[in-house]
Amino acid sequence: MKIQPQGAGQPLSPARPKEQALTPEEQRLREKCREFETILLQKLVETLQGDTKLFGEGVQGEFLQGLFAEEMAKELAKDPGLGLAESIFRADKRGT
Repeated sequence: MKIQPQGAGQPLSPARPKEQALTPEEQRLREKCREFETILLQKLVETLQGDTKLFGEGVQGEFLQGLFAEEMAKELAKDPGLGLAESIFRADKRGT
């Protein structure tokens, strides 16, 4: 007897339930929340890197280290990211 995992063979459902279309103002707010999450993640990555010399020393090393942190943060913040942007968006949407 072969046991199939629940939902095997079925497409995965989206992480978020379907929501109504957002107004242009809400779309801008959601994008700003994502930008905030990206900046937070960039600072986190920079802190975790510490004083590593992986990218070399001097101005070029600092530039490459910053570029790496920025790109890593963008990847980490992609939907759904940490979920921080969505939480801030929902909290602000309820508060208005």
